[in-house]
Formats: sequence, structure tokens, C-alpha cells
Amino acid sequence: MLPPSAGTPLASQEFALPPEPRRLRPWPLLVAGMAVAVVTTVALLASTWTLPRIQHFHDAYVAWSEPIPVDVAAIAAATGMSEEGELIYRASTPAIEDDDDFNQHCSIEGGAVLGCYYEGNLYVYAVTDERLAGTVEVTAAHEMLHAAYERLSPDERERIDALVDEAIAAIPDDNPVFEDLELYAAAQHADEWHSRLGTEFTDLSPDLEAHYARYFDDRAKVVELNVQATALFDQLRAQIDALVTEIDALDPVLDARIAAYEAAIADFNADVDSFNARADSGAFLTQEQFDQERAALIARSNALDAEAAALDAEIARYNGLVEQLTALDADYADLYSALDSNDGTDSVSP
Repeated sequence: MLPPSAGTPLASQEFALPPEPRRLRPWPLLVAGMAVAVVTTVALLASTWTLPRIQHFHDAYVAWSEPIPVDVAAIAAATGMSEEGELIYRASTPAIEDDDDFNQHCSIEGGAVLGCYYEGNLYVYAVTDERLAGTVEVTAAHEMLHAAYERLSPDERERIDALVDEAIAAIPDDNPVFEDLELYAAAQHADEWHSRLGTEFTDLSPDLEAHYARYFDDRAKVVELNVQATALFDQLRAQIDALVTEIDALDPVLDARIAAYEAAIADFNADVDSFNARADSGAFLTQEQFDQERAALIARSNALDAEAAALDAEIARYNGLVEQLTALDADYADLYSALDSNDGTDSVSP
């Protein structure tokens, strides 16, 4: 954003032309001397006004000329921003917006969007669900780091990208952050990782911590807010993952057990039919033989009844796990809807 013109047009005035003055020859020489002086002054100024210095004064001008609401400004302190980080934040004219306004500025296919940094301006979705307290603050700090990344010189960016790559290599492959990054184009990964690491991760390398110290006096504040904002999501995800693991493990065991029970029932019924047919035809030579086979069949029947009862209990447990998973999925979806500006429903805080 370029600063608006500081001056205002002068009103036109009527005036009379003075008599034609006598032009002296030194006049052109005086002009030439003034031109040399002006060029020299501009050259001196240019030598001291580097691009970072120009950017700094531009940021300061925007922050001064475009004040932001008190609650929006308070995010800088809440997230531990430094003086430089707060200046970049304010210069990005941060706005916390409801669905309609936010969707006009930020959009991405494949997931809910919490904020964006677009054309020098910072937008954050107004997440009001108390279960997600801290989300707005972390998102604002995340987007501030996008603005900070944009301000890095090519050499600085190359150095920071290398440090970011080292940090990424130390993150376990099963971290959900990798799934999130799939939503972004490859060209955006370095920029996005720069914001993610700065607001979500601890124990970074000393060089990377020194870099983030430009923008945060106390980076632990924003990381703690991120833990708070994602705590319920993490809890639900852990419960869902545990249930899915348990159900997936139980499913084939239960299937095999049911199949074995059904086969045992078929064999038992066949043996009962054979026993009855032999009893009806007088095939048993002694009462003792008859009683022994009959007792064996009764024992098998009792065992099958016990297995049926055990299977019923196991099936009930399995169905109970599925019901729990369904309920947790619903809770997760409800919580996620509070983050989705395109959801179209009003989430009520508990």
C-alpha cells in the first residue's frame, strides 16, 4: 500500500503578470548550479535510504495513519510480539472479520481458512467459540509472519529457508502439520512453514530462534496460545484415533470368531442329526454308548451357548465403540464448523 498524498491542491488565484523582467546571463548558470546541488542532495539521500529503511518508514506511516481497534491491537501483546513484529502487524492493517467480509478476502479449496495475508493486508476469521479460545490470536501472529517473510531480502530469505528446512527434517512424519501443508502449492511451502514454525513449535535451532526473536520478545506466548486453541481438537483426535485403532483390531478377530462359531454350530447340528438317526434305528449297542455320546453332545451345546453369550457381549462392545466413535466424529465436526467461515451455521459456545 502506498501512502496517500500528504498535500492538498491549492485553490486557483487570479493575478496580473508583472512586467517582463530583464533576463541576465547568469540565470542559466544559476539554474545549472541549483540542478547540480539538487542532484547531489538526492544522491546523498539515496545512499542512506535502503529498501529495508524505506519499508520501515512506510510501515510506520501506515501504522500511524490507519489506527486499528483496541482489541485487534491487543493481540500484539497477547502473542508476545516485539516492537518490529508489532509494527509489521499494524502496518498490515489487521482486521478480524465475520463470515461475509472474511470470505470476500480469504478463500482456499479443501479446508477451513482461519486467516490470510493478501496484497499487504492481514485478515483473520472471527472465531468466537470459547472452546477454541486463542485461535484468533495465533492466526493473527501467523499472518504477521507471512508479512515479515515478504519483507525479507532475497539473501535473508534463502538463509531462513535453509534453517526452516532443517527444522522440518526434525519433525516426526506422523505430525498432522504435514497433512495441512498438502492444501498449499509447493511454491508456498517455505512461506507457510515459516509461519507454522514460528507460532506452533518449540525447541527450534538457536539460529532460527534468533530470527524469530526479531518479531517476538516472548515467542512462548503464541506457542502456548496455540496449544490452548488446539487442545480440544488434539484431545478429540487422540480419542478418535484410539477408538479407530481398537475397532480396526477387533473387527477381523470378531469376524473370525463369528465364522468359527457358525461352523461349529453347523457341525454340531449335523452330529445331532446323526445321533438322532442312529438312536431311532437302534444303532447303539449299549445304553452306556448312547449316554456317552448324548453327554458329549450336551457338553458341546453348553460350550456353544457360552460362546454365543461371549460373542453377544463382544458384539455389544464393538457396537458401543462404534457409537462412541460416531459421537466423537459429531463433536469434532461441530468444533470444526466453528472454524469454517463457509459452514453457514452459527455455532453456540458452551
